[in-house]
Amino acid sequence: MESTSRRNRIFSNFMALGILQGANFLLPVLVMPFVIKRIGADGYGVVAVAQVVMLIFCTITDYGFNLTATRALALHRDAIGKNARLFFTVLAAKMVICTVLFGVLLLLITLIPFFKPHFQLYLFGFTWVIGQSLLVSWFFQGMEKMKYITIYTLLSRLLFVALVFVFIRQRSDYRFFILFMGIGSMVAGIGSIVRAVRFFKLPVVRPLWGDVVHELKEGWPVMLSNISINTFLSINVFILRIFTNDLVAGYYSVAEKIFLASRQIPVMFSQVIYPPLCQLAQKGAASTQGFFRSVYIPFLLLVLLASVLLFGFSPFIISFFLGSEQGNAVLLLRLFCLGPLIVCLHIPASQLLMAFNQKKSYLRVLAQGTIINVICNLLLVQIWGPVGTTITVLFTELFITVGFNRELFKNKLAGFLSARYLKYTTDGHAN
Repeated sequence: MESTSRRNRIFSNFMALGILQGANFLLPVLVMPFVIKRIGADGYGVVAVAQVVMLIFCTITDYGFNLTATRALALHRDAIGKNARLFFTVLAAKMVICTVLFGVLLLLITLIPFFKPHFQLYLFGFTWVIGQSLLVSWFFQGMEKMKYITIYTLLSRLLFVALVFVFIRQRSDYRFFILFMGIGSMVAGIGSIVRAVRFFKLPVVRPLWGDVVHELKEGWPVMLSNISINTFLSINVFILRIFTNDLVAGYYSVAEKIFLASRQIPVMFSQVIYPPLCQLAQKGAASTQGFFRSVYIPFLLLVLLASVLLFGFSPFIISFFLGSEQGNAVLLLRLFCLGPLIVCLHIPASQLLMAFNQKKSYLRVLAQGTIINVICNLLLVQIWGPVGTTITVLFTELFITVGFNRELFKNKLAGFLSARYLKYTTDGHAN
């Protein structure tokens, strides 16, 4: 009965998170055909590079709280006082980080020639960073109540779409694209804070500087890990632009955006199973093994089917976004179809490492993957252009998958994945 209830809760949270992430990723992707017609593929290339910078900033402000704070909530979910202090402490930490990053952005605009012609795009785009910082999805994830912020996110993205269709009319309007994403994110962020305080009856607690510093220290390794993930996912278009031009970067960005949207499916799944996995890990290997058999294996098969369908419909999907002027975007998207499946293969290992607080192992794999990604990209983009960039992304994902599973064995945690490996963990898992 408990297992059935858990599966139902996971399914409910996955569907809620699916709507949330669908609003976050799919709606911006679906407006691309309209935007590209107005600002051109090269103009969209400029916007894509700016989004890379803002995405890295968003990753820094997230600071790994989606794992560290979520884990803490999962372990003391019924302690309202602790939850309230954590809630307001994390919000305060995010605002501190935002302030520092805005100063960094001003320096980038001042010192880097590439940024200066598009300074309005970058300044407007910082609203997206602020909005993402206000969104308390980490809190609802830890409380396994994802459905309560879905409605705010969906409304915010619909607002973004409406603003795009109304105000983006010519090439010079490219500078407003990320601003409209930021306005929507701030609406969702403020709404999620109000909802969390009211629904969970959180008393307003004044954050203590010592608590803020503690959370920053706690999340530091995970933040570096997340930076590594987003660096190898976002820096590719930046490197490609250095060696090619805005048009090639624009074509690649379309295929990459579709890949990143599909990649969110296994990422969402990992976020949903993380809180219950943290609890099951405390009960022993038998609990986690049954959990993976009943929940993970069926999901893996669904991802395989989705990847096959994406491969088959690639020409139709690309033509929807780019029309007859497609470049080699169809080939790029078909190569990217392997990505979601590779990501899905490292979910058990990566989530077990974090459930047992093996942050250093987690960071080590992702840091190595980022270095591999940059080196391979710099080499292959000069030989095969955007195809080389795509191969680099897939190779990096594969390297990370192998790395996480290797760390699982090194930390003697493989027995929590399968009884087959239990004999290798008789000495107990690493602490």
